[in-house]
Amino acid sequence: MFRLFLAACAVSLIGTAAAPAHAGPVSDRVYQPVPLSQTEVEFRGEPPLPIQAKTRDGLELEGAFWPPEEGIDQIVVVFHGNGYNHLVSAYRAEPLRIGGRGVLVASYRGYGDNPGTPSEGGLYSDAEAWIAKARELRPGARIYLFGFSLGGAVALQMAARDDFAGVATMGAFTRLRDAAPLLARPFIKERYDNLASIALVTEPALLLHGTRDETVDPKMVERLEEAGGPNITRINLKGGGHWVPLDSIAGGIWQQWEAAEALAPGDTPTAP
Repeated sequence: MFRLFLAACAVSLIGTAAAPAHAGPVSDRVYQPVPLSQTEVEFRGEPPLPIQAKTRDGLELEGAFWPPEEGIDQIVVVFHGNGYNHLVSAYRAEPLRIGGRGVLVASYRGYGDNPGTPSEGGLYSDAEAWIAKARELRPGARIYLFGFSLGGAVALQMAARDDFAGVATMGAFTRLRDAAPLLARPFIKERYDNLASIALVTEPALLLHGTRDETVDPKMVERLEEAGGPNITRINLKGGGHWVPLDSIAGGIWQQWEAAEALAPGDTPTAP
């Protein structure tokens, strides 16, 4: 059972930018954090452990961690979208624990009870800190990245900068401005340019997208696929919206990653 109590609505992705510019900086509306005091979740199994990571600019951030079981060398670092906080992300990401895999749920500056103010550069620095934490926790583990919505941009940017065992996004856009209402686009300063990032991604990458996503047009994922290389696999989630629960697809995500790792260069995995 999942219970979430919010004092104010935290809308997903760039519906937040729909307000006119005179209502305040549009960039402030890109980020919609919710304090932990306004969040209550009930996990299916054992709750994750609280865990901290320190950024290069000295911020102590809190996330959540399910360690991998004995003999498992896989950890997925999860980056949430523009709303809520790491507890909601942990509830959503819990199915990725399937098979005893480790799940490290990252969070950002200004989200939950974390210090700082979110920004594009700040989120990238936060992601680097969480990836370093994952490697510190389990040296030699195979590290995967999963990003939802805005977190997809964070995951793709990290994959463009460094090597990982695999990466997956859900509900990713092409560029932040592309996902905003036309009138708001001139006022958005953040880039979050996934078209540029994905062209530099060399690891196996899965682009999951709901066919009825009303927040990010499914045509955007087609453009992302075209901008990437043969390592990119697009997976259409039939009838799905912006977020599609992972309960029934987490196993398939891991199977796709592992199959792609095992393939010889030039081969292409078959989507489930």
